[in-house]
Amino acid sequence: TSSAPIPPRSTMADTVLSHVTSQNRPFNAQNVADALGKHGIKKGAAQKYLEQLVDAGKIAVKDAGKQKVFFALQDGDVLSAETTKAMEFEIKEKTSELSEAKQALAQKHAALRQLGKTLTVEQMRLKTDSLAKQSGALETKLAPLRIGTGDAVSPETLRKTEDAFIFAVEQWQQRKRKFTDAFETILDSTGATKKKMGEDIGVEWDPEDVAAKLPELKGFCDAIKKKRAKDAADANRLKNNTRGRG
Repeated sequence: TSSAPIPPRSTMADTVLSHVTSQNRPFNAQNVADALGKHGIKKGAAQKYLEQLVDAGKIAVKDAGKQKVFFALQDGDVLSAETTKAMEFEIKEKTSELSEAKQALAQKHAALRQLGKTLTVEQMRLKTDSLAKQSGALETKLAPLRIGTGDAVSPETLRKTEDAFIFAVEQWQQRKRKFTDAFETILDSTGATKKKMGEDIGVEWDPEDVAAKLPELKGFCDAIKKKRAKDAADANRLKNNTRGRG
């Protein structure tokens, strides 16, 4: 397809005038160049023709910051400066009111979303009943402990139980680490997947829920050791204070 023929220079200004007048809206030079580029009118030429039309009194211009806005002359009554100023003030007020209304609407939407997350009365009743049942079940379990029946655990028995617990957890952790190191070395050398190699050599993996408790159990061990260290330090401090008074 061939491009539109370029009009003679003498008619280019008329082409710009026709476009600005027919559209009857504000333009800058770039707007005109975009619309009339098919006529060979680029931004620089558009700026020149627009200014020529202003000088000829065929269109009007208004400064808008760093650029000029051109528009067709308006027929009919021309608003006075006072009326124009009053209308601009009203537009500014309406714009401010619209902004405030949008902000209020956003706040109402946020409150509505929050209400959607709030339990209804019926949901709160069901939740309360459920918690009451759980509390009753726990109270039933606690009742024998409050009575204090059963054999008391001596400090020696408690310490032996803690020692056995710490030993078991540390052994599990050490063996798990040694196996993991050796197994990963084998995987690196063979290129086999963990699952395939485990099936081939008959590895019995720890259940995921059990393996996940290892860090928690290790934390219990550390807590026991920390308490023992504190008790020993308190005992030594008390012993030294007794000697000092003697």
